[in-house]
Amino acid sequence: MDSYLDKKLLEKVVSRFLSKEERLLYGKVINMENVISERALTPEHFVDLLRAKIPHKQVAVEFGLSLPELLEVLKKIEEKIENCIEKINLETRWLDCTNAVSGTFETNEKRKYFYTEGL
Repeated sequence: MDSYLDKKLLEKVVSRFLSKEERLLYGKVINMENVISERALTPEHFVDLLRAKIPHKQVAVEFGLSLPELLEVLKKIEEKIENCIEKINLETRWLDCTNAVSGTFETNEKRKYFYTEGL
């Protein structure tokens, strides 16, 4: 699966299988990490920025948690997401219909069409 489909599957799992509280907390942490990663020049710089700013502690305070509690909750959320994605990948069958559909409707050679069963 390519990164676009991985991203869409992750979005679907987060919206469908996480509670409202889990979605809020996970979304806050991911957004915060994305902002920092955009500023980081290297992976090492990203880690240095996390250590210097300690943004996870700010998120923990917002949600009434200690830093260790936040990290434990995040670990459980990530495990839940990974388990859901793994289950979906095992139970879903992807059929490439690009040749059948693109000749009729589309001239964009970069576009792919898939039919999925089980998702």
